[in-house]
Amino acid sequence: MVQQAFDDLSRNDVPSAQAELEEAIQARDFADLPADLRYRALLAASLLAEQNGDNRKAHNLTLQATAFDEADDTAWTTRLSTAFSLGDYHDAGRSLAVSARRWPEKLGDLMPSAIWQLHHHLKQANDTDADREMLDALFDAGWQDNGVEPSDLWRDLALLYVQRDEIERATTVALRIASGQTALSMLVDKRFDPITLKHPRAFDVDRLVAAEIEAAETRTKAHPDQLAPITDLQELLLITGRYPRVLSVSDEAVAHAAYGDGEKAYTDFSEKYNWVLDNRFRALVREGHWDDASRVEELAARRPEQGGMNVSQLINLGELYADLNRPGKAADAIAELGDVSPYGRMQLESVKLRIAAEKSDDAAVAAAMAYLREHRADAIATWEDALLFRGELDAAAALLIERLENPAWRNRALLDMQRYAQVTETPVDKMIHDRWNTITARPDVEAVMRKVGRVKRFDITAELR
Repeated sequence: MVQQAFDDLSRNDVPSAQAELEEAIQARDFADLPADLRYRALLAASLLAEQNGDNRKAHNLTLQATAFDEADDTAWTTRLSTAFSLGDYHDAGRSLAVSARRWPEKLGDLMPSAIWQLHHHLKQANDTDADREMLDALFDAGWQDNGVEPSDLWRDLALLYVQRDEIERATTVALRIASGQTALSMLVDKRFDPITLKHPRAFDVDRLVAAEIEAAETRTKAHPDQLAPITDLQELLLITGRYPRVLSVSDEAVAHAAYGDGEKAYTDFSEKYNWVLDNRFRALVREGHWDDASRVEELAARRPEQGGMNVSQLINLGELYADLNRPGKAADAIAELGDVSPYGRMQLESVKLRIAAEKSDDAAVAAAMAYLREHRADAIATWEDALLFRGELDAAAALLIERLENPAWRNRALLDMQRYAQVTETPVDKMIHDRWNTITARPDVEAVMRKVGRVKRFDITAELR
């Protein structure tokens, strides 16, 4: 029956093949078949189930298929993708680790964003064993994200080893970090002192950022048909305050878009062009060109994001209008937003809070604050900003102390506390920033901060978020 199923597949008679494979696999004598034949049957059945959208069935079949010595990269990749689809991130991480160790040359077939998301989910679940196993395999395989070291992944892997007091391995991992912002995050967090204090040049922020800019410029020249290197370069120019260059390096892309041949000029135009515009928006905001910035973000917001409504840019646009005391336009910007991620919903509620405050709508203010409070773990820094916005400084200080004392929130809190190069701020952002400086100067906050980290002054701007 298994051979009949394969014959039917060769004739593209998928329904018959699927039924025959299912019957064969459930038959009592299936276990008596040769191992190679059983493996091929299970793999074929899993691929057909995945094709039909039955990820649970496909995953169960791949669990059986990957138990065979004959299991190849297709079997393990199918197990990875179906586990991820089901939200079984533990198994997805283990599957990626196996794939990376056995077939490192195949890692380029995986979407980098999926790897980052998987790490995020494992980190959120505090599944350190699966996360470390996956990151170890990626590190040993020399994986890069489109030619760039995934420095934040290596930092997180290094921390996992520091926590095990395996400093030699932690150092080996950390020395592959190539991002100035990642290095900064380690310099200010005392957990990384066993690494950073012994290798000061490796974590020289200015040196790393300069090298990153040079590398990004090289990638833009090597790949003139891609926008990804341009967005990478824009982000680096943003943190170094080179706002006119953020615009100039993307002028040609804007011209192609205006002419209508963006899709022909750039292979990733549909995926990346809205981020080219978003970075231009950020540069204009930081120069105080509010009206120009809003016009650019309106263009970005019209473009789809991952095939759906552009949530990110609409929220950014709404926030800018709210911060400029234009609550009507802010409300219009976010009016049609549907499903958003938990993090995105926190940003959305933050915009609603500002709109409600400007309209003196106490009920809407209370509703937004209630949501932000209840879901604060989805974006703890956003909740912090909400408290500062409302002038609840004692609560904001208590929250900052809580963030510093919580290992999962500590690094982000320390990053927020650093002294960065100044940028032009909207009136609302300046108010929040001034209140932030007030609470960070409190003796009780400083005392906790000194136990776990340090505050330094840097020539770059704060990390984009």
